[in-house]
Amino acid sequence: MSKLPSSFVGGKTSSKLKRRLKSIRALLENAFSPETAVRATVGLTLSAGQCAAVAKIVRDRLGGEYVSARVSGESHWFNRVSVDGIVVDIDLTGDQYGRPPVQFAPAGKLYEGTRERRPEELNEETRGRASLLAARISATRGKKPSSRRPSGELVEAD
Repeated sequence: MSKLPSSFVGGKTSSKLKRRLKSIRALLENAFSPETAVRATVGLTLSAGQCAAVAKIVRDRLGGEYVSARVSGESHWFNRVSVDGIVVDIDLTGDQYGRPPVQFAPAGKLYEGTRERRPEELNEETRGRASLLAARISATRGKKPSSRRPSGELVEAD
């Protein structure tokens, strides 16, 4: 897999992005609930079934595009953003597939077969779950993370 340029990885931009992503994931961990997940989702992590709703929240906060890939036989949505001219894919729900909860890599390198998605491809049910998740984030802001929720580990994918 190709790596991000060393000037990005070791620079202020990468550090700032890492802090921002970790902060967003921490907010999400306090807000995840069965009501914000895809119906009938069974998973061992709080983020299971949350990917498209989280992708909407990330896009609302950071801009960029929606992308998706098949992961473990399922459609998985995440985000593509440009940071100081470098385009990266970011995923804040990778832990539902046994990966780190927060990851980023050069565009197209995080998951094989990644493709861009149009905003209108998000259905009303997903938009509703994203709105509920955003409301839960607002309601829980400033509260300490629940002890039952793991803190988001942040890794840069190779």
